[in-house]
Amino acid sequence: MKQVDLKYCTKCGYLLKNTIIQNHPRKYCQHCDTIYYDNPIPTVAAVARNKLGQILLVKRKVEPKKGYWALPGGFIDDGESAIQATLRELQEETGLEGIVQRFIKIFNHESALYGYVIIITYEVSIIGGKLQAGDDAESVGFFDVEEMPPLAFPFQQEAVQLVLSYPLTEKVKR
Repeated sequence: MKQVDLKYCTKCGYLLKNTIIQNHPRKYCQHCDTIYYDNPIPTVAAVARNKLGQILLVKRKVEPKKGYWALPGGFIDDGESAIQATLRELQEETGLEGIVQRFIKIFNHESALYGYVIIITYEVSIIGGKLQAGDDAESVGFFDVEEMPPLAFPFQQEAVQLVLSYPLTEKVKR
């Protein structure tokens, strides 16, 4: 497990101590009584299908898994809900606008780069925009389920399979 690599307290600037708190190794500031927790990073992913039932994927331009195909998604920004983050990431990476149809599942994943992450997944209907790779996507496209490339992260295939078990949703009008 990746542990916070802080040396000094972000609140008061004093040197942090490595200690055991609640049966876990933690960074602790004795001066201002602050405990630093290694919490998972919240992220989102979208499973979107077109009217033909094809799945929207992005080819990753950055690590982790650079060059692999993946569901659109990413980190939740401060002050943003999971739904807002999902729709923002969809637009940034694919140029498409969407509306969340339903919650799929929360997945846990250990990343060599980021430590533990939680991934909140939603099924999204496309309601507009122009398909184009953007942000950290090298390319973007819709794939027939039978011809999908291997996905970057193991949870993503499960998310796709869950959505495929649902009926295809109609395009929602704003």
